[in-house]
Amino acid sequence: MKGWRQAATRAHRYVGLALALFLTVAGLSGAVIAFTDEIDGWLNPHLRRAAVGAPTADPLDFVDRIEAADPRGMVTFASLAFQPGRSALYFVKPRIDPATGRPYRLRYNQVFADPVTGAILGRRQWGAFAFDREHLLPAIYEIHYSLFLPEALSGWFLGLLAAAWAIDCFVGASLTLPRARPRLGNWLRAWTLKPRAGPYRRTLDLHRAGGLWLWLVLLLLALTGFYLRVGDDTVRPLLLTVSSLTPSPYEQRGEAAGPVVPVLPLRAVLPFATAERDRLGWTAPATSSSYDLHTGIYAVAFQTTAYAECAIGAPTVFVDGGDGRILGHSEPLTGTAADIVVDLPRPLHGGKLGGLPGRILVATAGLGTAMLSITGIVLWVRKRRARRRVA
Repeated sequence: MKGWRQAATRAHRYVGLALALFLTVAGLSGAVIAFTDEIDGWLNPHLRRAAVGAPTADPLDFVDRIEAADPRGMVTFASLAFQPGRSALYFVKPRIDPATGRPYRLRYNQVFADPVTGAILGRRQWGAFAFDREHLLPAIYEIHYSLFLPEALSGWFLGLLAAAWAIDCFVGASLTLPRARPRLGNWLRAWTLKPRAGPYRRTLDLHRAGGLWLWLVLLLLALTGFYLRVGDDTVRPLLLTVSSLTPSPYEQRGEAAGPVVPVLPLRAVLPFATAERDRLGWTAPATSSSYDLHTGIYAVAFQTTAYAECAIGAPTVFVDGGDGRILGHSEPLTGTAADIVVDLPRPLHGGKLGGLPGRILVATAGLGTAMLSITGIVLWVRKRRARRRVA
């Protein structure tokens, strides 16, 4: 038992030191992006807030105006339902330059519009490596999601770090189990802070008790983070051994060799999607539409307030951008067991599945993760100094 504990202590120490910087950055950035809309709205009211009053603009008119103002770009995401006091968001991707055969170089991919006044409020580049007020929240999101590393590298790199974090959660918890009797009474003391403790003992108590109180949430963040980065390559094949996954229209069609320019504009596609919604018996209005350049498929979402608050997706109708054919539909948390499992990691990781309390919990866990990393480094430094003095 003693040998096992020494090995576990050594593993926890060095894995923790290796992950400390990553977990500090991930924890702090995760705490911020749990409230992305609120913080971004506070930083950039000129982009995120709309005038007070009833909407006077047509969402599809904004699509036409954005593309007419800059023919080099194409709107691939459109807000179709307006929220009081909030601007409407549109994503833009570059078209192909016929002179070079390559995409145009746009300096923006988001456009914000005021549904009340009909004005275009501004543009920005989501994911730009910039830290001014307009780009601060998108940059923090990209740091959390990819560390600004290339996609081919960031996926497996961050996925493996998340896996090591998940394993270390179990190792760290096992080290809190007492060796002396009464075991339960001694273990319960590990959940508390010793009163009138010195600096070292207070740091140790914060590290140990903080890890225990947040353990389940930290493990959940580690596992969902692993899935969001490499789940398609690792978890999905395992799910297929015990259940079936309903293939999406994107998977059934496959990606084309190059960008697929839609034959039908969104204005022509929307009636097909609405008719399919009525046939399915859905009652929610169309809230957004996205177009996939890789497959030529429109996805029109019909979202209720409950779906929006939980961030679990929305009932969606898929329409062929070439001829308007209905290619299928999807509803969150329905279908096979595997279908439900793959719907959960994103809303769980962001805490939105639990509404505001869930986001507060995730933000608290993010701050706690940074605290655990910092206190772990402090404990290691102090122990190292003590060993050197003894030597």
